[in-house]
Amino acid sequence: MTRIVITALVVFHLVASLWHGSAHAQLAIALPPEKTIFVYVVILIAPIVAAVLLWTRYVSIGLWVFFLSMLGALLFGAYHHYVLVSSDNIGHLPVGSPESHSQFITSAAVIALLELASALYGAFCMGAHYTRLLRGQNGSTIEAVRSSERP
Repeated sequence: MTRIVITALVVFHLVASLWHGSAHAQLAIALPPEKTIFVYVVILIAPIVAAVLLWTRYVSIGLWVFFLSMLGALLFGAYHHYVLVSSDNIGHLPVGSPESHSQFITSAAVIALLELASALYGAFCMGAHYTRLLRGQNGSTIEAVRSSERP
């Protein structure tokens, strides 16, 4: 179930990010090259890689990549859309149509909520995953299993 939920979150996040990117284009809001690279690598590509990893034997790595990419995306977006005064801030958008402004503001909020929910879900899934790894097959903790193996 975790794989399906995370894959769905990644798909929704990708769609919302493309929707937000469209608003960026409509308002001619360009990011500097280093921020553009961050957006492509951390916000767009890393979650997809994480979802793919979850369907392989590299579940732990997939969970970490998912959690860190969503947390990084959340911090980046929250800072740029709500704190830093620039054309990427919802309160300082360049001249454009009311529809473009509305699309930018709404998509920024949707992305922030998706990233927050995804980061929290990723952290929860990692906790559950590592708890399962630390338990023996009979449900006891690793320490209990180790102590029962001692002569």
